[in-house]
Amino acid sequence: MAPAPKYDNETQQRMILSAAEQCINESSVTDFTMAKVSLHAGLSMGSIYKFVQTKEDLIMALAYESFTHVSSVFKQILSLPLSTPERMLAVCLVSPQKIKRFSFDFELQSYSTNKAVIKRASEYWTNKIIESCSGCENVFKQTLLDGIEAGELQNIPNLHDVIEEIIISGWALTVGYEQVLRLQQTNQIVEGTDSLLAPLALNDPLIRSAVRLLNSYPWQAPITHDSLLRIEKELQALELR
Repeated sequence: MAPAPKYDNETQQRMILSAAEQCINESSVTDFTMAKVSLHAGLSMGSIYKFVQTKEDLIMALAYESFTHVSSVFKQILSLPLSTPERMLAVCLVSPQKIKRFSFDFELQSYSTNKAVIKRASEYWTNKIIESCSGCENVFKQTLLDGIEAGELQNIPNLHDVIEEIIISGWALTVGYEQVLRLQQTNQIVEGTDSLLAPLALNDPLIRSAVRLLNSYPWQAPITHDSLLRIEKELQALELR
């Protein structure tokens, strides 16, 4: 009879992901090797390949964990005792440090959505990424739907289109702004003095733009300066800012 495995599947999975995180921190998302992961995890290559089929699978597994963490934070924010537009804006005001799961989240998420990586990853892990992204999007959709059904947003002829507009434009605004900041702070990133993980000020250009975007819809209670102070207070209470 073969001996029982030293670790159960869940423990092995945690060991492999922790080892992969360590390897990436020592090199990069593109340069780490499966052999190094095996060494750091203290597991055989056979054990590694029971969990992932390729290096790209491991990237997807880490990305899934990252997306899942981000979704859990967003759920907290979107459950705050605020108006619907205030909740949507609160996502922009949370401290980026609180959203990060790994130090290399930005690179990880970019790499995991690369066409070549997706093609080499197994169907299982690709579907896990799709599942996590859809779950996150649905949280925002439900928040907007609940607010609209409660009468916060009136005279909306095409409900589906409005919800889609707010989510897509808000997403593009925040993700695009992060990319702009990275370009602007290139020298600071090299020097290690950048402020990408600092929470945005209440009068930051992104926040002003987000307020203008949200207030372009006929909310019963538009966002005001008092709204910003209220959001900040709620986020600080949760230690998210």
